[in-house]
Amino acid sequence: MHTDKHIYLLLGADPEFLGLLTDGLRIAGPYDFEAIDVKALERRIDGVVLPAQPEEPIWAIEVQAQRDPVIYHRLLIDMGLVGERHLGREVRGLLLFISPAQDPRTEPWHSAILRDPQLPIRRVYLSDVLKRLERTQPDHPLLATFLPYLIDDREQLRDQAPLAYRHLQQAPLSDTVRQRCLEVFQSWLLARFDDLTLKEILIMLGELTPLEQTRAYREIVAENQPIWRHEGEAQLILRQLQRRLGTLTAAQRARVQALPVEQLEDLGEALLDFTAPADLDAWIGDHPQPSKAE
Repeated sequence: MHTDKHIYLLLGADPEFLGLLTDGLRIAGPYDFEAIDVKALERRIDGVVLPAQPEEPIWAIEVQAQRDPVIYHRLLIDMGLVGERHLGREVRGLLLFISPAQDPRTEPWHSAILRDPQLPIRRVYLSDVLKRLERTQPDHPLLATFLPYLIDDREQLRDQAPLAYRHLQQAPLSDTVRQRCLEVFQSWLLARFDDLTLKEILIMLGELTPLEQTRAYREIVAENQPIWRHEGEAQLILRQLQRRLGTLTAAQRARVQALPVEQLEDLGEALLDFTAPADLDAWIGDHPQPSKAE
């Protein structure tokens, strides 16, 4: 599963999430969590915490779901690029590894981090953070969000996913934070059950009532299954877009509903990176609808 970009979404969703997932990174006052593109180097820094108060340090965060032997060096480059853009500000770096297996333990940084907790580079293992959270706050919504990632057994995940989904829907979170958690949860769940249809996933989560045992239902499905699959996919994507971007225009809704199922699935993955309605317009412009056969 793709994990790093989803974790960036959670890091930027809420100050508490940022503090928990980074094992204690706390920012005084308001801040922005943003991605920075360095066009001259064709380089993107996905996680930059930019506090509004100038005396607070800026943090460049690298999330690592795969082993990368040069990740320590890349973090140092990121810190330098951020510092160049924000002259006079202190810049620190944080490596967030999914587990210790992804850490190449590059010297001299590996030993220096162990010796000096005040070093401007920190290292955190997400697996350890989540285990500690499970012991201390077993009902925390982050654990429900990470459920599709944490449970290896698919049948166990199938049984527990509806409860986790309802927990996220009812958790005392702001609408924006709840939206981020549900987006990440749904995306990871779809990746884990990639052999199921969208309708089967929705039934699993309790969004639809399973009526397959009725004869009338079977007859309707036999005639309309392709249409239902498209409509169900389109409605889910529109709901996710509205949660992420706000109210869509009638033209935007019509363009999304006109996309074929394959492009709707691609859009469902791409929208996790959208930050403004213009991103949707740009994506649709880059993915024209295939022309129908004469």
